[in-house]
Amino acid sequence: MLRDLALAAKAACSREDQESLIPIVKELRDLGEIAFKKGLLALEGELQQIKDPFLKLGIQLIVDKTDPENVQDILDSDIYYNESNGRELLKKIILREGLLRIQAGDNARNILICTKIFLGKLDQSLNQW
Repeated sequence: MLRDLALAAKAACSREDQESLIPIVKELRDLGEIAFKKGLLALEGELQQIKDPFLKLGIQLIVDKTDPENVQDILDSDIYYNESNGRELLKKIILREGLLRIQAGDNARNILICTKIFLGKLDQSLNQW
């Protein structure tokens, strides 16, 4: 989980930007459900539908059975060295967290809980996801 306060400050964004990331959190939940029920290799069938290059990279690494530490290193390198800020950085942080939880075998509910926490400025009405 994100513990780098400087990175967290760079990922700060408006409520509207945070709300625009809700579909990403839901997509991670859905991918997690597929992986939990059918196995990680079932995610290969989802690759063509994934538009976001960072998410696609992470799913491909998982499907290829890349070691979890290497997946984390690769995703972290993209986050730290590609100079994203604001909404784009927050999106990558959420995707990273969700991908690592999917690879670890977490169920969809846990993936949802652990990714939507990054949208902390949003009100409690989002709990009905």
